[in-house]
Amino acid sequence: MPKTKTSDVAVKMVGQAIRRVRRDLDITQAELAHRLGVNPSYVTNVEAGRVNLTVGQLAAFAEALNSALTVDFRALPAAISLESADLVVAP
Repeated sequence: MPKTKTSDVAVKMVGQAIRRVRRDLDITQAELAHRLGVNPSYVTNVEAGRVNLTVGQLAAFAEALNSALTVDFRALPAAISLESADLVVAP
């Protein structure tokens, strides 16, 4: 599937959801990276919306955070038109 504006915004929404949960749990990017077995710069790139995660990778983040990650993609059309992402994140 080709990269589109919709997919770009969706990736950013997922990254923001991960960042929000991580911060709510008071976990550093370095700690999350350690839990995942990845470089901290990878976590930075994911949270910035520069990495399009697979479902398996997304599940690994949820497991490492011991949290459900919820992104309300119903907000996607508005987020695209506003160039911002409106998220609903469940701890």
